[in-house]
Amino acid sequence: MAQYLSTQPYKGTRDFYPEDFRVQRWMFENLRRVLARWGYQEYDGPMLEPFELYAAKSGEELVNQQLYWLMDRGERKLAVRPEMTPTMARMVAGKFHELPKPVRWFSIPNLWRYERPQRGRLREHWQLNVDVLGGDRVLADAEVIQIALELMKEFGG
Repeated sequence: MAQYLSTQPYKGTRDFYPEDFRVQRWMFENLRRVLARWGYQEYDGPMLEPFELYAAKSGEELVNQQLYWLMDRGERKLAVRPEMTPTMARMVAGKFHELPKPVRWFSIPNLWRYERPQRGRLREHWQLNVDVLGGDRVLADAEVIQIALELMKEFGG
C-alpha cells in the first residue's frame, strides 16, 4: 500500500507562499529601516543552542514544557531556540570588552515553542527583539518606547 505525504505543514507552523512571504518581507524591511535610523544593528544566532543555556537562563515552564530539544550524534543535548535573550546574552558576554556601549542590537529571530497552537499563536513564530545594554536604564527605556511609537506610525497606527 502506497503511503502519501501530507500537504499540510507541521502542526503549529505555516507555509509562506509568495504573496504571504512578500507581506512578511515588507514588515521586516520596515522594522529594519526604523531601527537603523535609531542606530541599532541587527544580529542573529544559531537555531540550535546547548540545552544548558536555556536550562540556566529561562523559566522552568519553558524548559520543561515548551522547549523542543534533541540529541545530536555526539550525544550532546541541544535546544531549538525558543527565545533570543539567552543567545544574545551569550554573544554579548563573548565580546563584552570589544563592544561599544551602550550596545544597541535588534533581531527578528525565528523561534519555536512546543505549545498548544491557538488562533494567532503558533509553535513557530518570529519576534522583534530590541535591546539596549549599558548606559542609563531610564534613557534606554524611553528610547525603546519612542521606537515602539515610531514603528506603530510606520505601519499606519
